[in-house]
Amino acid sequence: MNEKAAILKEFEAKRDHPNAAKFYGPQLDLVDKRLAIKTIQHLMDYLNNYLNEYPGSLEILNNSYKHIHDEDGVSYIKENYANYRIGCIFYSKHQSIMGRAEMLELKYSKVVEREYEKIGIDIRKEDAQFSKYSLVSLNENIQIFNDKDSQTIRDERIGRHFWIKVPRKLLTSIEELIEKGMLSEIAFRIDYVSDYVPAMEEMEFGAPLRLKISSLPRLSKFYSTDKYENNLWIHHDAEKLSLTFEELMEDFEVAGDDVVTQVIHLEYSSKGDDFFITHLDHEFIVYTLDSYQERLSNANIKGHRKIKTFKIDNSMIPFDINISGDLFLFQVLDSYLKNDDLIREYFEKIN
Repeated sequence: MNEKAAILKEFEAKRDHPNAAKFYGPQLDLVDKRLAIKTIQHLMDYLNNYLNEYPGSLEILNNSYKHIHDEDGVSYIKENYANYRIGCIFYSKHQSIMGRAEMLELKYSKVVEREYEKIGIDIRKEDAQFSKYSLVSLNENIQIFNDKDSQTIRDERIGRHFWIKVPRKLLTSIEELIEKGMLSEIAFRIDYVSDYVPAMEEMEFGAPLRLKISSLPRLSKFYSTDKYENNLWIHHDAEKLSLTFEELMEDFEVAGDDVVTQVIHLEYSSKGDDFFITHLDHEFIVYTLDSYQERLSNANIKGHRKIKTFKIDNSMIPFDINISGDLFLFQVLDSYLKNDDLIREYFEKIN
C-alpha cells in the first residue's frame, strides 16, 4: 500500500501535466495487480504470466543475459523468472531490515568521525550536535547539494559528500528559510559518504495547503477509517509551547527485537496572533514490542531510544509560511510520515 500511496501522491501533485495520466496510470495498474495477490499460488501464477503480459521486460532481461553470456537467454529467463523475483522480494526485505539496523547503530557517524580525524579535526569537540546526537551541523565550511536524485552536504575541508535523509522538496524549503534568515542552526544525521553524487535529468511540477495556530487540544488522535491501527497522535504542551506528532502503523517497522516509529517534534513562540517555529526535529523512536503494544493506547508510554535525523534550532519560521506551494510544516510531516491522509485531515481540522 505504501508504494501505491506514494505513486498517487506524485500523480496528484503532477496532475496538471499533460502526460501525467499516461505516466502514472500504468504504474497504478501494476500495483493494483500486485495488491490483489493473496496466496503463494496467486503470486506464482502472476510471476509466471508476467513476461507474457509485459514482453518488454523479457527483452530487457534478455539483453542483459546476452551481454553477460554472449548467447540468447529467453528460455532460461522464462524458466527461472518466478524464482528470481521471489528471491528479489526476500532480498529487498532483508536490505530494508539491515538498512534500518545500520541507522540505529549510527554506522556512518563513525565514518564521518574518521573523515574529520584525517584532517586533524575532532568533530566531537568542534560540533556539539555531533557530540550529543551524532548530527553534523551546517556551518560556513559546509554546503548543501540538493540534486534530483541525491541530497547531500559537503565540507570543503574534506571534499566528500555526506548523504542526508531529507527529501528534496523539504530540503529546498529549508534552503529558502536559511536564505530568508528564518533558520540559523540545523544539523543532519549522515546515512552514507561518497566522493561524488549522481547527475540525472529531471522533470518538475507542484501542489497546496494551509494552517492557523490557535488553542490546540492537549492530545489529538486521528485514525484511518479502513485501518484503525494506522493512526496519528498529536500532543500539544501549552506550557512548554511544543507539538509532537507520532505515527503508529498497522504494518509497523521492526528492527531486530524492537519496533521503530517516527516522530516530528517542534517548539514555537508567538507575537500577537502570529506563531513561529523556533525548534524542529525528526526522530526515530525505538520501543520494545511490549512497550509498543502499550503505546498503541497510551500516549504517555515512551520508547527506550531516540535517533535524530535532523534538527533545527534558534529559528523564527512562521507557521503559515508557504514554500513551493505547500505549508512548510506540512512538507516536514508529509516527507517523513507515511499516512498522508491523516496528516491532511489534521490540517483540515485545525484550519
